[in-house]
Amino acid sequence: MTKKRWWAIGIAIVLGGGLLVAEGGIGLSLIPFPGKQEFARPQCGKLPSQSEVKRALSQHKDLVARLENVGKGVSVKVGAPCGDQTDKALIRIVYHTKEERDAVSSILANHSFGVPVELIKR
Repeated sequence: MTKKRWWAIGIAIVLGGGLLVAEGGIGLSLIPFPGKQEFARPQCGKLPSQSEVKRALSQHKDLVARLENVGKGVSVKVGAPCGDQTDKALIRIVYHTKEERDAVSSILANHSFGVPVELIKR
């Protein structure tokens, strides 16, 4: 084989390996995929107070209604995920199906409560 051909094979192997690593990282959610909406809960010490979260819900009643109209399994409420820090809260959105989650994620991609949101499958 010629030297040029070896270079071409080497470059193809490196590029192919890089693509496999990238695809694996995206598939395992290790590398964020552009446009993919993820909702990660902040640490308990960084969550807002329950009163702030309740205020956000009351100020965004139209968004709450829109989210709950996605499906029968969707509910929006104040959640207190930190057992020992009862004043720390977030908005907890419960859903039942993948379709409901996709619809909720689509809405939240363009609208915000201004406080952290947690999605829970039930």
